[in-house]
Amino acid sequence: MKKSISFIILAALLLAVATPAFAAPGDSKELEQAILKVKSVIDIAEEASIFDYRSWDDPESGKMLSLNWNDKKYEKSYSVTVNEDGVILNYYFYEYREGGGIGTLTREQGQKSAEAFLSKALPASMKDFRLKDSHSNDMSFSYAYDCYVNGFPVVGMSFSVEVDKFSGKVGSYYSGDVIRKKDVFPAAGNKISEDKAKEAFIEGSGVSLVYNSHYDYENRELCIYPAFSIDGSVFVDAATGKLVENYRNYYAYGTAKDAGGIMRLEAAANASLSPEEQIVVDSVSGLMSKEEAVRAASSIVPGLPSASKLAGANLSSRYEEKGKYYWHLNFENCSVTVDAKSGELISYYSYGEAGGKEGAVSEETARKTAMDFIKKAAGAKLEKAAYSERASRLPHTFTYVREVNGVQFPGNSISVSVDSASGKIAHYNLNWYDSAEFPGISGAMAIGEAFGAFAGGGKFDLLYMRTGKDKIALAYGFLDAPDYSLDPFTGGKLGYDGKPYKDRRSVDSYSDIAGKWYEETVKSLLDNGYYLEGSEFKGGAQITQEEFLRYVHSPMQAYYASDEFYDMLERSKVVLKGEKAPGSELTRQDAAKFAIRFMGLEKAARDGSIFKNMFSDAVEPDYAGYAALAKTLGVMQGDTSGNFNGEKAMTRAEAAVVVFNLLKSN
Repeated sequence: MKKSISFIILAALLLAVATPAFAAPGDSKELEQAILKVKSVIDIAEEASIFDYRSWDDPESGKMLSLNWNDKKYEKSYSVTVNEDGVILNYYFYEYREGGGIGTLTREQGQKSAEAFLSKALPASMKDFRLKDSHSNDMSFSYAYDCYVNGFPVVGMSFSVEVDKFSGKVGSYYSGDVIRKKDVFPAAGNKISEDKAKEAFIEGSGVSLVYNSHYDYENRELCIYPAFSIDGSVFVDAATGKLVENYRNYYAYGTAKDAGGIMRLEAAANASLSPEEQIVVDSVSGLMSKEEAVRAASSIVPGLPSASKLAGANLSSRYEEKGKYYWHLNFENCSVTVDAKSGELISYYSYGEAGGKEGAVSEETARKTAMDFIKKAAGAKLEKAAYSERASRLPHTFTYVREVNGVQFPGNSISVSVDSASGKIAHYNLNWYDSAEFPGISGAMAIGEAFGAFAGGGKFDLLYMRTGKDKIALAYGFLDAPDYSLDPFTGGKLGYDGKPYKDRRSVDSYSDIAGKWYEETVKSLLDNGYYLEGSEFKGGAQITQEEFLRYVHSPMQAYYASDEFYDMLERSKVVLKGEKAPGSELTRQDAAKFAIRFMGLEKAARDGSIFKNMFSDAVEPDYAGYAALAKTLGVMQGDTSGNFNGEKAMTRAEAAVVVFNLLKSN
């Protein structure tokens, strides 16, 4: 099934449907009004006659209703969530069908459907919505909108709409925050200047130099690199100039019991170890026994049960650091992890009954308890860490972030939570790379210069944000924080792995296709998410092998570097061993070969002798099957004289036609 479903929409729906405790059914009039509201916006098919609903009280949004319609065979379903103000928060429609490829709608037509839906679904106070981004999936177009009030965008108040690109119907919808009856949006009035807001943002560590880390699974290497990053949760109140944070809920740490134990095996006769296996075996020598690990943990955690009370235990390695092994110990009311060589406490979770009155322990008392525990468990490391207020948002939680060369490394920290009722340690976690190497930061650019790079293009601007449950403020900040960091020496954009950043957004227009014979084909491909990188299409230029293959695989190719992309192509048998030639000019016969393999018809095309030549000119024997199938399936037609011209290099415009035909026929 090719139906594409947005993860964030599914997550929202699952949260709505899976809420553990629902409120009483409530007023029948209330339910009736909710149903009528939904049916005034969404066309519920008559055959979807099976109806049920659930209601519950949300601590932030109040009374919520989940309405569900299904047909008798459960092949068609509608799920809608409505809040107590009658605002539709999310909607998902499912109907099984095959499809994909080139849609019958343009992206502009899909956008009109999305906006018509929003106009009906949103209350009058939220009618000013503006398109932020759009992209194409196999079966639908996705549109992202921001809500504006008094001409300013509202942080977190965004909408996602998916429109079926064949039928034009809205298949799913998700809203973030919504305007509530008690919300008051202050007028701009007297406000600080943007320059003063920038100064306050920088001084408040909205932008900072940190160490980031990335583990390369393929090479099994831990990479640590310095970078400037933006804290998207920091804003500057436009009226006061003070730092404010976006209102959000924080939830206490959850815990879970791990299952498992140590497997005892008899050595097989005549078996031997490879050099790699021997290295691992050697690194395991000298590890603590399970009982020794329990004793090491008991010396730090008061009241820990003895080894005889273990519910389970397992030994594992840490992939980020070679030679590191941990004992994971599970008791009835808690779990513990210790370093299997040193006995150092790595984590502790208590999931037993705390006892006592909630809130009986003060913040000051909790802090002292936490500090005493950290000093005992990781005193030497505490001296190399600094308290982080932002990482300690949860009540009675204290987090210390590692500092190297005067720069924080958020990937390493010590965190403790103290139960507010009993005053006991509820949670402890140590994440620390003992063998990590940190590059120097001498010569790094100034923070102000880094901020200027982030704020380029008007991203730092006035906006509304929620600072409390029913409180709105006008502030300066980033509506959408950059999804990249900056190289502190060159100012270049860095991705999550510390390598040069690659923009994942697809191209949606070209400046040089107007009036060209291939304009409509290229635009149709753009509408459906198929593109060649760049602001110009350059239709007359010859296309390379990698460009053509990326064109065909547009929905996924942006996530791969060149070598990784070809590895994927070889796994899927589109490119065979020895055929990789990324920068070579693509011939028409190779285009036919890759297109037929993309369709899964390699076996049928392999023996060219069984096919009749359907072109006027000769076709190379090795390509006869591919050429014949490409002609039969309408992927490649040849020139006006019926010639295949197999050895001729293909232009980018010709490639667009092949990709379009391929997607139409696949």
